Amino acid sequence: MTKNDKTNKKDRERARKNQTARKSAAKPEKDKAIQVINFSDVLFEHPRADVHVARILISNASWVNTTDGAVVIDTLLTPSLGRTMLEQIRETSGPVKYIIYTHGHLDHVGGAPAFLEDSPRIIAHRYVTDRFEKYRILSEHRARIAAMQFNFTFQVEKGMSFVNPTKTYDESMTFSLGGKTFELYHARAETDDHTWIFVPEIKTAFVGDLIIAGFPNIGNPFKPTRFALPWARALEAVRDKEPEMLIAHGGHAVYEGAEVKELLDVTIEAIHSVHDQVVDAINKDMPVDEMIHIVKLPEHLKDHRYLRFLYSRPEFAVYNIYRWYHGYFDHNPAHLLPRPEREVNEEIFNLIGDKKRILKRSKDLLEQGKAQLALQVLDIVLKHNPTDVEALKLHLKILEILCEEDYCLMSRNTWVHFMERDKELLRQSEG
Repeated sequence: MTKNDKTNKKDRERARKNQTARKSAAKPEKDKAIQVINFSDVLFEHPRADVHVARILISNASWVNTTDGAVVIDTLLTPSLGRTMLEQIRETSGPVKYIIYTHGHLDHVGGAPAFLEDSPRIIAHRYVTDRFEKYRILSEHRARIAAMQFNFTFQVEKGMSFVNPTKTYDESMTFSLGGKTFELYHARAETDDHTWIFVPEIKTAFVGDLIIAGFPNIGNPFKPTRFALPWARALEAVRDKEPEMLIAHGGHAVYEGAEVKELLDVTIEAIHSVHDQVVDAINKDMPVDEMIHIVKLPEHLKDHRYLRFLYSRPEFAVYNIYRWYHGYFDHNPAHLLPRPEREVNEEIFNLIGDKKRILKRSKDLLEQGKAQLALQVLDIVLKHNPTDVEALKLHLKILEILCEEDYCLMSRNTWVHFMERDKELLRQSEG
């Protein structure tokens, strides 16, 4: 068997896996939202000549073949995953000449050390190095929130090491390699350091996390501000290029033909709609805790296949957009310089004077289908005594109900995180 025959056989096998993966990704099954993430599996796709994709469960990376070597776009989460990707590049391409970071999130830059033996030039927006510094000084905090967000135990790495770019740019830059042109454009979107890439010779846009599987991540309860309006404008700029193929690095990876424009159109409209509703509510002086229940996707978009709430959700987006435009003060003088919540809660608990009344009211609300309100009422007891066994059992029951009704990864994994905490407290209390 010749080398070409072997390559063609591998391509056919990849195509079969790609088809299976795409069918799986298209199913909006609730049980896919929560998972203990397996970072060891890498799935490869080869959607067209010279374009390759490497996928893990939470992110993707790509590379483009040229006659003078490969241009790698993102590097996966860890050096070991990067090494797996590099082994595949060795089989399909020449040496790695360039690496482009679409942004500085760890699942896109963490694999970079595996590629250094080829001494590639590494290109990123100039804000990426600031992001790396923030990750180093907040390592404990980031490990804690990652454990909640992804339902996985993350180790604190105080000496986190990132491969800094060798070349940074501001608004845009272009370079050529082996008959292909790589146009890089800055966007403020999920991060302030985002880069999207267009390769005109193959009419393909590589958009990083500007597109993920489902409703865009314009709000994350664990992370700093996302940039909603600039995000929509960045996607409009992508659309103006009229790409025939779009490669996303969050969730489902490959979009081709007419689905590219549909994907861009509905995502842009959804972001503008949520953004404009929040701005209108701010101008009407609506409190944000009311706003999250008022702002909705337009009727014709709410069940769209590209906008399922698989990772983020509109309520998170509302909080984020509010935070971008509005200070913390909600125009209630009691909240300007508030006392710690535990102090206020203790006063309320003492006024009620009867734990059983609070527990009963929480149970009644739960039976009425008001699980979130039941959770907040019950919090009065648990703030008073975090190890109260009766309250913990009810708390666990409420979280289980919220979890069962939720298929958004971030919120569902959060319920699960605190369910596990409740179970551990109950084991300690009853042990």
